[in-house]
Amino acid sequence: MAALITGAAAWVVGDRSADALRADLLGGVSRLDCEQTTPKRPAGVPAGTWRRMSRLARMAMALGAELLEPRPDLDRDALAVVWGCAIGEVVPTARFLERLFTEGPDRASPLNFQNSVYNAPAGHLSIAMGLRGLSETVAAGGATGLTALMRGLDILALDRAPAVLVIAGDDHNPVTVQAHRLGRTTAPVGEAVAAVLLEKTGEGVAVEVSCGVDPGGMSPVFARQSPLPDEPPIKPVPGARGAEQVIGLSMSMGLALVVAASAGGGVVVDQEGDAALTARIGG
Repeated sequence: MAALITGAAAWVVGDRSADALRADLLGGVSRLDCEQTTPKRPAGVPAGTWRRMSRLARMAMALGAELLEPRPDLDRDALAVVWGCAIGEVVPTARFLERLFTEGPDRASPLNFQNSVYNAPAGHLSIAMGLRGLSETVAAGGATGLTALMRGLDILALDRAPAVLVIAGDDHNPVTVQAHRLGRTTAPVGEAVAAVLLEKTGEGVAVEVSCGVDPGGMSPVFARQSPLPDEPPIKPVPGARGAEQVIGLSMSMGLALVVAASAGGGVVVDQEGDAALTARIGG
């Protein structure tokens, strides 16, 4: 099914705008030396809630607020949320386990345990923004970004929500950096958290997702061209711009590339093993 992207935002290193991200991807301008930052608390999010959130959840929350706060017309009782995260909340999980094994069960942090759950960012977002509709969390390895997008499109097609907020992301942290090194991945490690608002009608750019690698004659094409840790060599997408050389390798980077494509049209390909998904934006 095709739908409209009526809002898009991404939290990656460097300039956060979709236009700037698109320009850097097209020009091969690396952002890898830019400082990784944490967003400021959105005005509508309680300070206590913000303090209890991980950095990854804060990035997701900031993007959700950026897309939803200008849209008071959206029914927050019906709006659906799809959160995509390939490897989950690594930092809270590592902190919880480290304290558990070094200091014992009595000293393990309940807050870190709570934040270690895969859908914790979606839960924080829904509570803080007053969202009471359908909420789903998906994980699909290197294709997590487009899998989350495809699930959002499915929800619209089934009329289970009038609009869907799709957010996907994996953060940069010492645990994943070490995993990349152990997996002998040569591509630089990065992070990407992105969000799109999907609706059937309104002002926006068309998007559709299909199985396989199928650019359909559209350009430019953005795709991950480097394997993930312990992943067999993937088949490079001909003519695609390898996004990991600009923003670093992130398993959920596909949705950030959709945000960039939404600024002028294009194609995004996500791969996981022998499976692949293609998103065509605009055109």
